[in-house]
Amino acid sequence: MKRVHFVPNRCIGCEECVVACEKAHDWQSRAYVEIVDGYFPIPMRCFHCEDAPCKAACPTGAIHRNELGAVVVDEELCIGCGTCAEVCPFGVPHLSATTGKIIKCDLCSEKVAEGEDPVCVAACPKMALEFVEVDDPLEAKRQRMARHLKEAVSQESTAT
Repeated sequence: MKRVHFVPNRCIGCEECVVACEKAHDWQSRAYVEIVDGYFPIPMRCFHCEDAPCKAACPTGAIHRNELGAVVVDEELCIGCGTCAEVCPFGVPHLSATTGKIIKCDLCSEKVAEGEDPVCVAACPKMALEFVEVDDPLEAKRQRMARHLKEAVSQESTAT
């Protein structure tokens, strides 16, 4: 399954990802930016956990995993009890002010099914969010570092 992967040293805290999410979801964002230690911006959205506590805690079964592997909410089944919001370690699910139902990141499943990236990824001006197949997050980090080193070496060799 592809996931939104965050590259910390690229994020400038501009919140373009949040605004794009709001625009795509009737002005109700499913993401936010948390500032850690007063300086470090961390875009927060659903991580579509393998053993999703929100899914396990939902008393009506409204939260389920869709065909793309995203953990999503079925508004027809949601009773707005907020249990999922209480158990989420990232504080992502929240009650919609307009519907009284839980809303959370759906990984822009419709766009992804059409081969596009989620809107938060597409909107990031510094490419701090990547939509990648990540079985092992450390492997993705190693691959990025290898590309960076390869580019640095090739730039150095062309400069001499």
